[in-house]
Amino acid sequence: MNTRFPNLLLWLSWLSLAGCASQKTTVKIKPYYPAAGENASQWISVAYIDDLFTRQEIHRTSSESDSYLNFQKRISGNNGKTWSDFIPLQRVTQQLPGGGLATFPGDYTFDPNKKILYQVIMRRQFPGKELYDFKVLDYVDHTIVSENGREVELKYEAGPDYDVQNPFDSTYLKTNRAYFGQRLTVAPDGTAYLPLVCFRKGQEVGINQGGIVLMRRDPASGSWNASNQQYISPNLSSRGLLEPEAAILENGNILIVCRGSNVKGQKHTTDPDSLQARKWYLISKDQGRTISEVQELKYTDGSRFFSPSSIHSFVRSTKNKKLYWVANIVENEPQGNSPRYPLCLVEIDEQIPGVLKESMVIIDDRQTGDDKKLQLSNFSLIEDRQTKNLELLITKIGQVQDHPGKGAVFKYKIRLPRK
Repeated sequence: MNTRFPNLLLWLSWLSLAGCASQKTTVKIKPYYPAAGENASQWISVAYIDDLFTRQEIHRTSSESDSYLNFQKRISGNNGKTWSDFIPLQRVTQQLPGGGLATFPGDYTFDPNKKILYQVIMRRQFPGKELYDFKVLDYVDHTIVSENGREVELKYEAGPDYDVQNPFDSTYLKTNRAYFGQRLTVAPDGTAYLPLVCFRKGQEVGINQGGIVLMRRDPASGSWNASNQQYISPNLSSRGLLEPEAAILENGNILIVCRGSNVKGQKHTTDPDSLQARKWYLISKDQGRTISEVQELKYTDGSRFFSPSSIHSFVRSTKNKKLYWVANIVENEPQGNSPRYPLCLVEIDEQIPGVLKESMVIIDDRQTGDDKKLQLSNFSLIEDRQTKNLELLITKIGQVQDHPGKGAVFKYKIRLPRK
């Protein structure tokens, strides 16, 4: 079903009639949290932190792209009905003598069988520069996983540990560079998987040339091990592979989907006319020990679709057991990151794997009065454990034409069919 909302109101009524409500996907939207200022955005990520109904939100603000400040969290023990006071998060952003340092708190995943609360964390360093100085893209990322509070830095190659006394050690900065992607996923046997953006050994400039490595945590030993690395031609994606997320399929295989880009002007791209505005995927058929070469994600009938360079996310419904994917799928070829609308919900055929075109639902789209730079991306996605509805929190950047940096948070409740 491909459903568009050309005149979306602030509140959407449930679209299904009572007699067929269980057979349709419906969407309801409401404002959730105001913008941080006239030219500033509010960002919120949400996750369950136990196997009951305890939610945690992490709030942050920004007035420039990828420059986040004012990190704080709040907790709800009753599934979001009431919240604690905000608790400031300490030392997320720091300006040190050797450069800028940001330690970003990422998504949580709770393993109910092993009783482990995982959190993905990314350390971003700006050696010799001010924090959030993006004039030259020479910052460095490393990924850490917190396991019930114990932090483990993930390594896919030999290299030194992080030294708090020497945070900008040159050898450390050149090894195990890794962007943390979306979230960690756990198999029924307790094996944890986290795909990372990795970089070739000796590669001086990592930004825009990343590949994928799948990290696997053994449930018996607790050790993390790396798969092989896979890269994409710079003539297909000028920014390499970005923001990977993994899903465990019904047959036990692991599907990893990544963002790419067709933005031109990258020095390492030799054939810019061949660049593709697609999403890309890799498969592991041996429990994460190896991953396949990169392939284009398509509809199940083999036809292609366009997608801008933007994030995406998987969720498996406990109501109907289907695997869903939330992403920007657009009708015409985008240019780099834009446009980031509409935002779509689709089912994944787990055998091919591919996107079921006929399952598509438009969650939201650009409306009359919205700026062309509207972004319906950078969302946080969970399944409500009580209602089994999906919940999205989206910061709508670009909605206000005279204030493009202003972004309020909206909550989307998506009710899925029972079958």
